[in-house]
Amino acid sequence: MVEIGLGLGSNVGDKVENLHAAMAQAFDGSRIRFVAASSIWRTAPWGYVDQDWFANACAVGQTEMTPEEALVWTQSVEQDLGRAKTFRWGPRTIDVDILYLGDAKIASERLIVPHKEMFNRAFVLAPLAEIRPELVLDGVSIAAAAAAIDRQGLEVIAPPWTPAG
Repeated sequence: MVEIGLGLGSNVGDKVENLHAAMAQAFDGSRIRFVAASSIWRTAPWGYVDQDWFANACAVGQTEMTPEEALVWTQSVEQDLGRAKTFRWGPRTIDVDILYLGDAKIASERLIVPHKEMFNRAFVLAPLAEIRPELVLDGVSIAAAAAAIDRQGLEVIAPPWTPAG
C-alpha cells in the first residue's frame, strides 16, 4: 500500500456536491482506502480566467494501484460524474488529478507524477498543506510551499468531506 494524493476541482453546477460525489466514488473502498480530506476552498479560476470560481479540495488515501491503474480510476470517476471535455483549463463539472502516488516519479504522455503544476497552484498547496503539512515532494516541503504562495482569493467554504458512516 502506498499513499495517493488527489486534487479535486469543480466550477459547474453544485460545486461542493460535485466534490463530495467524486470523493465518495474515488474512496468507495474498492481501490483507494480513505485517509483524510481537506476543507473545501473557493478559488479563482487558473489558466483560463474568464469563467466561474472553483471549489477545490485535496484528499489522500492508501492504494495498491499502479500509476496507470490510478489514472484509469480517476478518469472513470470524472466520466461517471459527467465531465465533458471542453478546452484546457476550461469549465468542468469535476476534475480529479493525481498529485502524488507514494514516491513514484512518472513522466509519460498520459501522466506526470508528482503533478507538474502543483507547486504553482495555491488551490492545490493550501488544501494539501491542511492535511499533509509534513509532506515533502521532489525535495520541496508542502507546508513551506503553501506558506510562500499567494493565497489571494482563497477561502474555506465547506468542512472536509468524510465517508458516510
